[in-house]
Order: sequence, then structure tokens, then C-alpha cells
Amino acid sequence: MVNISLKDKVVIVTGAAQGIGRAIALKMAEAECKGLIVNDLRIDDHARSLAKEAESYGTEVLLIQGDMCKEKDVQKLIDSAITKWGRLDIMVNNAGIAKANDLFTTCGEDWDLVITVNLRSVFLGMKYSAEYMKTHGGGCIINMSSIAGITGGNTSPDYGASKAGILALTKYGAKLLAKYGIRVNALAPGTINTDMIKRNFENLDDEAREKRLTAIPMGRMGTPEEVANVALFFASDLSSFITGDSLMITGGRNT
Repeated sequence: MVNISLKDKVVIVTGAAQGIGRAIALKMAEAECKGLIVNDLRIDDHARSLAKEAESYGTEVLLIQGDMCKEKDVQKLIDSAITKWGRLDIMVNNAGIAKANDLFTTCGEDWDLVITVNLRSVFLGMKYSAEYMKTHGGGCIINMSSIAGITGGNTSPDYGASKAGILALTKYGAKLLAKYGIRVNALAPGTINTDMIKRNFENLDDEAREKRLTAIPMGRMGTPEEVANVALFFASDLSSFITGDSLMITGGRNT
């Protein structure tokens, strides 16, 4: 039996209070990581509940509010991990947003917001975590992309563009950072049963919703836990020869 352990590892997960981020944070705690920083734009009851559950596995947790589009907030996360535990091993750049617009209803402000939150935050998270890791024995960076980054997506143009940018950034970072022992990979989920997806589905008519679901060969949405399982694989030594790659978690959907 293979047992994945992150014992003695320190992990940061951004945008972790709910959805996929929450599932990833709990999966890291379940794998017995030593320290876990849970970041979100607001530290609310969702974040506090997550911290309590993660601590039940024996993991020490810090809840840190911050906007990952701001350099000082990203630096604060890195510095907090180092101050508290003296190390940072795994950085999960998960924070992101989506809007249900199309080409004609997306305004310039919406475009700028989605690109900034989804892409700039990953760039900053990768930059500052790698800055520490490259002189401290390496590490693992996991970036949250989407099937929309591969296919272009079916709704807003800004979302797919931002997620495609993350894939390119992941490949760039992997090539640059491999010599420092830093692996960089991306997750590309499809339709996952989160509050964000539910809100997007509410804006679709019945026919459009049915079309989205029937496009999944496995016939259902994925769960956040199924994405978290892949994140754990990328974070562990089982993926020690994988970098610059992305893995679709889509139930077979590729369009």
C-alpha cells in the first residue's frame, strides 16, 4: 500500500476558504504536513472551520487574510511560513474568480479584474515562493489552471485567457526553476461541484446546463476532493520526475 506523507512539510494554499482550495488544504493536512497557511480575501467562518478540521490531523494552521494580487500580501504569506516554521516546501496558487459573460457582454473592467486575480496572483505566488525555495533546497509549486485554458472555455473570454496564461507561466517556471530543485505543475479541472460553478450554472438556461453536463463522458461533475487528490500527487515524491506539466481532471471532457 502506498502511503503519501508530507510529514515535516510546510504548505501554503491561496484562496483556500472554500471549494477546491479548501479540499486541497484539507488533503495536505490529512497527509500530515507540519504547517499549513490558509489564505483568503476574507477570513470568515468557512476559513475558521477549515482550520479546525485541518488541526484535527495534527497540522499547525495559520489563517492569513490577503489579496494575492498585491505583492506585499504575497510576501507576507511567504514570510509568515518562514517565521513560524523556518521553511516553505509547497506553494499552491489556487486563488481565482470567474464571471459568466460572453465576448459581447464582457467589459474592459471585468477583463482586467479576471486577468489580474487569476493570472497576476499566480505569477506573484510563483515568483516569491521560488525566490525562497531556490536557496533552500527546492520545493513544489502547483498552479490552478482549468480546462478552459486548454479549450478556450464556453463562457467568458477573460477566464479562459487567464487560465491559458497560467499554463504558459507554469511551463516557463518549470524550465527556469528545475536547476534549483523546484518543480512547477498545473491542475486543469473541468466542471467541479463548487459554489462558483453552481453560481455560473444559475446563469445558464436549462438547455445550456444539460449540454455542459452531457459533454462529460463520465456523466457527472467532479468533486473538489478529486482535484485535491491530484494536488497531493503533484506535491508528493510520487511525482518527483514531473515538472512543467498540467493534468486535466475533467471526467473525460476535452472540449
